[in-house]
Amino acid sequence: MSKYSELQEEYFPNLETYTLAITRAHGKNHPETFKVHELFDKIEAKTRANEDVSAEYQEIRKLTDNYTIPADACPTMEKTYTFLRDLDHAYSTGE
Repeated sequence: MSKYSELQEEYFPNLETYTLAITRAHGKNHPETFKVHELFDKIEAKTRANEDVSAEYQEIRKLTDNYTIPADACPTMEKTYTFLRDLDHAYSTGE
C-alpha cells in the first residue's frame, strides 16, 4: 500500500468534517476555506475514481500559501492544513 493510500484511509474521513468546520469557524476572515472545502470534495471523488488530483492540490497550495497556518487558526484548521499538506506531499512524490 502506498503512503498516499495509507494517509487517504486515515485522513479522508476526518477531512470532510474538518474542511466544513473551518468554513464555519474561519470563513468570514478566511474566505479561501470555502474553496479548500470544495477542492477537498473534488479530491475525494476523483481519488475514488482513480483520477489525477494534481491540479486540486496545486490550487490548495496556492490558496493557502503552501499550507501556511494563519495566526488566528484554531486547532482544527491547523490539523486540516497539516493533513492536506501531508496528503499533497505523498501524492506529489508518489510515496
